[in-house]
Amino acid sequence: MKIPKIALLLVLAHLFAYAQTPPPPQATEHAIFDSYHDSLDALTRRFGITSASPGIEADIAQSLKSISDNVKFLKSIINSGKPIPKEYLESVALDAELLKKLSGQRSKSKREKSRLYDGLKEVESDLAIKVGHVKKGRGDGVKLVQVFVHAKKGDQDVGAYQVWYVPKGWTNDSTKFNPFDRLTSPSNPTSMNLAPGNYFIWLSKGQPVTSRQPVSIGGDGKAIREIDLVVP
Repeated sequence: MKIPKIALLLVLAHLFAYAQTPPPPQATEHAIFDSYHDSLDALTRRFGITSASPGIEADIAQSLKSISDNVKFLKSIINSGKPIPKEYLESVALDAELLKKLSGQRSKSKREKSRLYDGLKEVESDLAIKVGHVKKGRGDGVKLVQVFVHAKKGDQDVGAYQVWYVPKGWTNDSTKFNPFDRLTSPSNPTSMNLAPGNYFIWLSKGQPVTSRQPVSIGGDGKAIREIDLVVP
């Protein structure tokens, strides 16, 4: 039986619209935490959750335990039903993505284990800041931090510089670099709402004009953070 052309077009339009519809937030959150659990399970099978002997494997096991505790806390907060800012969920997802990459690394030699440990500490530290920000907040759940950046030359604020930032664990991946919405301005400092965590932040004007400055944002429950970047 032939399907009338108009009916076929309506079906195709419906399927296209469905494909373009983003997954509901709950489905996204489940996927993020499933990724955490899969990566932690894979790493724990290799290193356990405790080690009687001191050394790099014991350090890795301790870091995995800390990450697991932080993930458990954030999962309970995010699943509490309160609104979650999109930027916050994206930040938590980036930590999950980084942990997945680490879980796929070779870790047989001492050098490989040391590199793995350094990566795990990045994830652990970032998650710890997120947890600390919730615990030191006023019971409002997860919140972003409004970050103001001043480009400084001597004592003066200077304008027309682009501010860039990247989560610290992704500093070697230029696809994760993001600009602030506005250029710096002496009269109206540029700002961006960022999830608590560890970042590199720098200035550019066509080309980078400052080195990447490591900055820990949040962790103290405060809603605003001001940062000065010195122009050479």
